[in-house]
Amino acid sequence: MAVLPKFLIMRKHPILPLRLNNDMLCIIHRDNYIDFITPCNESGNYIMLIPYQGSYIETKPVEPIVWSNLSSIEVYALLRGGELALYELSIRDGKASYIRYRVNEEFLRGVSFHGNASNELLSVVDAILRNYIKSSFMIYTAYLRLITNGNVKFPGYREYIRGRVRIYSNDGLIIVRENSGDEARVSLVSTIEGIGNFTNVIMSLIRSSRVINETRFGRIGHSIKMLLDVFIPNNLLTAVKNGV
Repeated sequence: MAVLPKFLIMRKHPILPLRLNNDMLCIIHRDNYIDFITPCNESGNYIMLIPYQGSYIETKPVEPIVWSNLSSIEVYALLRGGELALYELSIRDGKASYIRYRVNEEFLRGVSFHGNASNELLSVVDAILRNYIKSSFMIYTAYLRLITNGNVKFPGYREYIRGRVRIYSNDGLIIVRENSGDEARVSLVSTIEGIGNFTNVIMSLIRSSRVINETRFGRIGHSIKMLLDVFIPNNLLTAVKNGV
């Protein structure tokens, strides 16, 4: 089944050219907003994300979706201060209008690190994560489902096994990992003391992944009881040595 690509502009890749009949309209990143130029002869420089396939730096003009005499396209922009915005653009008779939304981790669903735009995607992940941390207080949680490049390990953490689930703990941070084939399901819970490790582990998981199936900040995908079992020993929880 065909999937529609996503388009992203940012400071390093600021120009998305749209082909409109015989004219060209350029969507330009202006640091904290977007601008429109028509006619436009600028070369393109933007990111195209094909869900579950790859992410690429592109230069060629984009064909918008056309309905009667109305052209439309959705464009994401990483703005100053780390805000990620979605612009739903409508173009009629060479004039553009838009509705703007603020978006967060939902942008990452289906992102693949195949292609030459991996560093740009990591900067978006970093911005989204920092925005979440600014908006939360004292307790920080995350849930990720990732197609990984190999076995996910957390050296230096105390490790426990409960069935198919591995639980890792360190000062201020608990990680729950469950694997199903190539997919890893990971929940993280951190206090403010562990926030540095929280961000480092998430960014490490993202870097080691091929595809992001799901990312949720402020949520977990495993039971609270399972997390508490790290601190409440019982005969169902077996500690193992680091590195096993």
